[in-house]
Amino acid sequence: MSIANGARILVVDDEGPLLTALVTALESMDYEVIGELKQSDGLARILSWDPDAAIFDLNMPGMNGVELAEKALEIMPDLPVVLLTGFGTIDSAVQAMRAGAYDYLTKPFDLNIVDLTLQKALDYHQQKRRFRLLSEAMGRVRELEGIVGKSPAIKKVLDSVQAVANTDSTVLITGESGTGKEVIANAVHTAGARREKPFITVDCATIPDTLIESELFGHAKGSFTGAHKDRAGHIEAAADGTVFLDEIGEIPLGMQKKLLRFLEEKTFVRVGETRRRVSQVRIVAATNRNLAEEVQAGRFREDLYYRLKVIEICIPPLRERAEDVPLLVEWYLARLNRKLNRKISGVSPSAMKLLCNYQWPGNVRELVNFLEQVMTFHNPEVLDVKHLPNSLQTLSGALPTQTFFELKEQVLGEVGRSYFQALLNHFQGNVTKVADYAGINRRHIHRLLHTWDIDPSSFRNN
Repeated sequence: MSIANGARILVVDDEGPLLTALVTALESMDYEVIGELKQSDGLARILSWDPDAAIFDLNMPGMNGVELAEKALEIMPDLPVVLLTGFGTIDSAVQAMRAGAYDYLTKPFDLNIVDLTLQKALDYHQQKRRFRLLSEAMGRVRELEGIVGKSPAIKKVLDSVQAVANTDSTVLITGESGTGKEVIANAVHTAGARREKPFITVDCATIPDTLIESELFGHAKGSFTGAHKDRAGHIEAAADGTVFLDEIGEIPLGMQKKLLRFLEEKTFVRVGETRRRVSQVRIVAATNRNLAEEVQAGRFREDLYYRLKVIEICIPPLRERAEDVPLLVEWYLARLNRKLNRKISGVSPSAMKLLCNYQWPGNVRELVNFLEQVMTFHNPEVLDVKHLPNSLQTLSGALPTQTFFELKEQVLGEVGRSYFQALLNHFQGNVTKVADYAGINRRHIHRLLHTWDIDPSSFRNN
């Protein structure tokens, strides 16, 4: 009976007296129950109420229980659905199971059987949810393979991940843009005991200074304009999981003090409240800035800096582990083949030499974007030098003297213009969406568009 306590059960039955009786009986068993007469209202409840299990009558006019179960499972694939049937035939059972239902009950039903069936359904729901979370966790671990190589530099990073994964210590991940800081943060989470708990990413650089406190700690209704209801922040929503604070160097000084207090006391206050709440969430932060220099410049609190870097993991730039480039190219070729519907089996030795010699100032992100741009316009069995921009060869070898943005414009000049025109057409001129998709800074996108004399507004009605 322990599973029943507080479990949410949605019941949909078009017969009012039967619905009322079943809801009353389930409430007496310590379930939290909502009953609906209309199928459409039941589907709406799935979206708004997040039930743990559902009971649908099989024979209802319009949308029957089987069809309702199919639609419910489209909304919430893990939802265990029990169907009520007055026939008890093999056909109705098969029909129910084919619809994805967990089980079925015959009318008139024994309440003890109903309770036992729900107990099993809820246990199944928990097991399925754990399996899904584990699968997602394994998926995030597999994502790590996108940055793993054989170089001593990256092996040192992986050793650090394994060492800190099962601790509760705050972790600071540093490295240049595009090195894979969020991937490493994911690995710290999924390799430890919190792997089945939430992992929430907060991009501090994109949140206005006036909203960062609300985003992290939540707010009370009416605490500021637009606060129409109470809202939990990311710290609270993550429960005992992990909150990844990306671009931590961007948060304002006033908020830095409040974050420091949370890290020291594990308590916080929602905006507009006075009650202190407790959270055991783990904080992992990342930055591409030199926080020690930020401290010296007075832009970052020294006490918060040392509190964040209890454990520091520094990700090396790609140019310091060039021996990993072939592994990365092989990994991302396979992924991009699926994404772009290509069948490219590999890269020729001469083309790979160019890729290994290039300095990759944008690191792994630049490498991935570059491969996608080339594969967008070419689909040979093997990528060769002739498929790469001619300018790549002149940029390989010695470290170029041009800035990163100048290099970008030079390399992208041959394939980039058409590529970004295609993206602008797809996103109807929305530069922000193009920048997010391409993984390139929005300001740099504007520079490229200015260089190529492309007007994003001309794509808005496409």
